[in-house]
Amino acid sequence: MVRISKTFVIFWALVIFVFSSLSFAQGKSVKIEVVFDKSVKPVYENIDLSVSLTTTFADMKDNTARIVHVLGISKESTSRKVNEFVRDERGDYVYFKGNYYKIGDKRRYTYDEKQKTYVVDKYGRYVYLQEYAWARKQEEKYITSDFYLLKSYEIPVTNYYIYLVVTDIDLQTFFIKSITPIVGKGSTVERAIENARKIFSTVVNEYSPDKVDIAVIFEKGFDPILRTALLATLQEDTRYNIYDRLYIDEIMEIVRTSDLLGTEQIVVKFQPPRYLITFENLVKSDYQFTEDRYYFFENPVNGAYIKKSVGNLDVPVKVEVGSYYRYDSNTKRYVFDKEKGSYVKYYKGPWEKDNYVYETRFYDYILYKVTKLNTFYSLLMKVFDTEKGTLVGSRFFSKQIETVLKEPVDRFGTEEVDFHTDAKIRSYYWMTDEIQEFLQLLFPLSTAISQISGEKALLESGKNIGAKPGYVFQSIADGYTTSFMRLERVYEKSSEARIFYIVPGADVEPHSLVIETKQFPDSLGMRFGFFIEKEAYGMKIGYIQSNIYGNYQWSLTFSFSTPYDTSSVDKMISPVAFEFSKFLFGDNIELLLGTSFNIVSESSGASYISDYGVLIGLALSSYVRNSVLAYGGICFYTEINYTILLSNFELSPNNLNLSIGLDMRF
Repeated sequence: MVRISKTFVIFWALVIFVFSSLSFAQGKSVKIEVVFDKSVKPVYENIDLSVSLTTTFADMKDNTARIVHVLGISKESTSRKVNEFVRDERGDYVYFKGNYYKIGDKRRYTYDEKQKTYVVDKYGRYVYLQEYAWARKQEEKYITSDFYLLKSYEIPVTNYYIYLVVTDIDLQTFFIKSITPIVGKGSTVERAIENARKIFSTVVNEYSPDKVDIAVIFEKGFDPILRTALLATLQEDTRYNIYDRLYIDEIMEIVRTSDLLGTEQIVVKFQPPRYLITFENLVKSDYQFTEDRYYFFENPVNGAYIKKSVGNLDVPVKVEVGSYYRYDSNTKRYVFDKEKGSYVKYYKGPWEKDNYVYETRFYDYILYKVTKLNTFYSLLMKVFDTEKGTLVGSRFFSKQIETVLKEPVDRFGTEEVDFHTDAKIRSYYWMTDEIQEFLQLLFPLSTAISQISGEKALLESGKNIGAKPGYVFQSIADGYTTSFMRLERVYEKSSEARIFYIVPGADVEPHSLVIETKQFPDSLGMRFGFFIEKEAYGMKIGYIQSNIYGNYQWSLTFSFSTPYDTSSVDKMISPVAFEFSKFLFGDNIELLLGTSFNIVSESSGASYISDYGVLIGLALSSYVRNSVLAYGGICFYTEINYTILLSNFELSPNNLNLSIGLDMRF
C-alpha cells in the first residue's frame, strides 16, 4: 500500500483548481493576464496575487482579453480601545436609558403592593440605582436591569489597499473596450481584491460612437493614487469614451511582450481623442498633529456638567448635581423644587451676574488628545480641442481637508479610528467630484425630443450618450429656453423625461433641441402664515422642502403668538413653538411634531421660560398649486394639536388647541 501525504494532496488540488480556472476562461474565448508594476511583488504576505486576481476577474464576456494591472498594494495598521459590557451577576454596572452606569447597591428588589414600597428580594426584578441623582422622585431610582461586567481592551485594526487598472480588449477587432481604474479596500488582502471586483462590476462605461472621445495626460511623477481616483470618477460619468493616453502606451508594451493575444504582430486599436485633458502642477502635502478637545457624552443619571459656548468652543461647566430650581415670581428668587423645577445652579465665574440656567441635559466629558491629519493639494487642469488646437477651458483646483484619525465615542473612552490612507483617498475623491462637475459643464449632453404627450417627453438618445435617470435637460426653441424636464427612464437609444416647468407663454414642440443643465427653476422653500387660536393670535415662518416636481415633503416652522388678554401689568406671556411637519398623501395633510414653551417677561425686567412641552398634531389645508408647472400658492388651513407639558405631566382637555390661519408657500 502506498501512503500519500496530506501536503501532496493539497498541492495537487491547488494545481488542478488553478488550471481548471484558466481552462474555463480559455474555453469561453476569453483571456486574462495579471501584470505588476515594478514596485509590486507578485506575492504579498504569502498570497499569490496573480492567482487570486486571475480567479476573481475571470468573469468576462466572450471574445474578450483582460489585463489586470496592479499599480500598488499596501496596508495600514492601528489600534483602538474597546469597552464591552457582558451580562454577569458579578458585574457592577446596570443598563438604563440606553447606557451603562456603575451601581453601588448590588441587591435586588421587589415591589410590595401591600406596603407600597420596594423590599429586598434575591430574585427581584428591580435594582436600586442610588447614583441616579437627577431622578425627580425617589421611586424613579428603582429600575429594571441585569448586572453587567465591563471589559476594556485594545484591538488591532488593519486595512489593505490594492490599486488596479482593468483593461478589456475585443479579441475580434482588437479594439480597447474599456480602461477602468479601481481602488479596493478590505481587512485582508482577499477582501480588498473582492471589493475591487465589486466596484469594477458597478462601473459600466463601454465605448459608444455617440459619446465624446477624451484622452487624459498626467504630468510625469503624478501621484498614482490621485491618478487612479481621477480616472475612476471620470469613468463613472458615462458621457465620455475616456482613457489615460500615456497608459495606452503601457498597454501596448504589455501586449507586445506577452502572448495575451496570441501573436506579437497584432496592434491594439483605440479611438483618436476629440479632446485632450491635462493634469499638471500638482502640489500636495499632508501632516499629522495633535490637539486637546472636549468630548461631551450625555449622562441623565448623574452628569455633573452642562455645555456653555465660549466663542466657537463648547466648554464644560460644573453644576450642583441633582438639584432642580424654579423661579418664584413673588419672591423674585430661585427656589429648590426637585419635582417641578426646570433650572439648575452652576458654579459661575466672578464676572457673571446670575448662576441659574434652564437646562434639561447633563453631561460627562473627556479631555482627549486628538490625532488629526491635515491634507492640502492643488493642481491645474486644461482641456484642449484636438481638431481646432484650441484651449476649451481650464481651472485651478485646490483643497485643504482636516480629518480626525482617532477620537472617543462614549463616556468610557471607546475609540473610533480612521486610517491615514482612507482620509487621503476620500480627499482625492472630493477633488475629483469638483473636477467632474466642471467637465459636465464643458460637455453637456444634448439630444432632441421625438414625441410629446402631456408632461411626458420621449428623447432620441439614452445610454448611447451616457444619459442617466435624474439628469435635467432644458428644451430650446429659436434660441430660447422653453421648458425643463427630468429623465425618469433611460434606454439604450432613447429616454423618457417628465416636464416639471414650462416657461410662461412657451410651447414644447417635438424635434426641439434639449441640452443638459445644472441650473433649473426650483421653489424658494419658504412658507409664511398668520393664525388665530382660542387664546392668542400669531404668525409663523419657516422652510418647506419639496422635490423637483414641486411636491412637498416636510417643513420646519417657528411660530410666535400674542395673547388676546394683555391686561396683566405684572408679566407678559408670549407662547413660542417650533414645529416639524411631514406631508402625507399629497400636499394637504401634515403630521406635526414639535416643542412649545412660554417666554415670560416681568415688569421688573426679568425674563424666563416656563411651561416647556411637546406637541403633536395634524393640519389640513386647501392648498392647490398656482399651476401644474409652477410652484407655490396661498391657502387656508386648520390645525389641531395637543401639548404635553414636561414640567407637569397631566392629560387634560385644556391642552388641546385648535387654530385656523392663512398659509403662503413660495
